[in-house]
Amino acid sequence: MSDVRTIENTPTPAAAVQPPATLADEAPAPNPVNLTTTANPVVLTPADEKLRAALPFAPAIALDPVDGSKLSIRSTTPTFAYQGRIYYFTSEANRRLFAENPEQYAKGRFAHL
Repeated sequence: MSDVRTIENTPTPAAAVQPPATLADEAPAPNPVNLTTTANPVVLTPADEKLRAALPFAPAIALDPVDGSKLSIRSTTPTFAYQGRIYYFTSEANRRLFAENPEQYAKGRFAHL
């Protein structure tokens, strides 16, 4: 019975261990972020302020129903009234697309965002 091998009486062979891979170069240092300044600050005109004050909601931000872009509502923002709602657009081209087929965009994928 001495020729039966078990965990307790079997010698453990030495395993060859490979060293972990090392990186030759370091990553560049991250760019510092200045949170106190904005790259393109929004400058509102008195007409913009008057329009925003008349809106029933704040902040004065909307989504373009054509492409889903977020936009800041200003006095020059293209608009279109449809079924008692006012829709805001990032461009006159998007307003024209909406005007051609408002039902498609009023119930489209960006309508409820």
